[in-house]
Amino acid sequence: MSRKGNGTVYLRGLIELSNICRKDCLYCGIRCSNSKVVRYDLSDMEVLDLAQYALDNGYGSVVLQAGERCSADYVERISKLVYNIKAIKAKAAVNALPLGITLSLGEQTREVYREWKDCGADRYLLRIEASNPRLYNKIHPSDTPSQRKMHSYQTRLEALQNLKSLGYITGSGVMIGLPYQTVRNLEEDLDFLESFDIDMVGMGPYIPHRDTPLGQLALGSPPEGIPRDDGDFAGFSKEQRLELSLWMIRKLRARMPDINIAAATALDVLDADGKAKAVLAGANVIMPNITTVEMRKNYQLYEGKSGVKDDAESTKLKLERQMDAIGVKIGWFDIGNPGKFL
Repeated sequence: MSRKGNGTVYLRGLIELSNICRKDCLYCGIRCSNSKVVRYDLSDMEVLDLAQYALDNGYGSVVLQAGERCSADYVERISKLVYNIKAIKAKAAVNALPLGITLSLGEQTREVYREWKDCGADRYLLRIEASNPRLYNKIHPSDTPSQRKMHSYQTRLEALQNLKSLGYITGSGVMIGLPYQTVRNLEEDLDFLESFDIDMVGMGPYIPHRDTPLGQLALGSPPEGIPRDDGDFAGFSKEQRLELSLWMIRKLRARMPDINIAAATALDVLDADGKAKAVLAGANVIMPNITTVEMRKNYQLYEGKSGVKDDAESTKLKLERQMDAIGVKIGWFDIGNPGKFL
């Protein structure tokens, strides 16, 4: 990485609130039918302490990420957390603004999205994962009517449209290098993100998890019910997934110069300097994990997740060194909204 950057990256302190999920997506390590996962919920106090850490240490925003749930008690809990995070004041910084709050909590009703926004949420990330409906259906369970209803492509689209119309800074994104995926599908993904006029994007390489049906397919042991019926079912090599991910960032940055693009943590599984290479390709957001060390190992959407043994402080220091090495500034105490919202 000889080329130096000259831009600024903005930080979102990532809080992995819970790995409990009602969905059973074929690619995800915390899918509800994976009995090997040790399930957890951070307490409200733990979440607020982590948010306080983020604000005091110069992170302009936090991301609350979790498996998908939609019970009334859960919705109310998130509402209270968002309200209380927005009220947090900096202990060390004199002129720090309130924390920006991004939610990544799956599909909810329009009414729930409105409630959370009214409580103080600024942004919402809901990845489409694959914009091609046929590919989307291949990576989600569809054996029964209830599975098809819960994992509906149309429901995902409607949720994104609701977020946009409610005034959220709306994010989406895709996985790159999936089984059955083609380069043409990735070009369709770029078209989708641009035509939707998305505000922020989180996209990165597909990393298999051996305790998922799609992971078993990608690793060479297809489970029952996952057909090898067409195309390059085994997906792309690690090298191809890395290069395609950087290619997607460069292409999207050229097409949508004023949006936020995150450097996916999953890139570090393929290359120790994956996030830095993504920043040099055009990404301008990084989401350092500030979740408690005890719980990080239990939130593994894919295998080989980096930094699971690091605490928030060592994660921050590593990131500072990495950005300094490529000549990129960090926008401390800056919410880092996309250009069209400034």
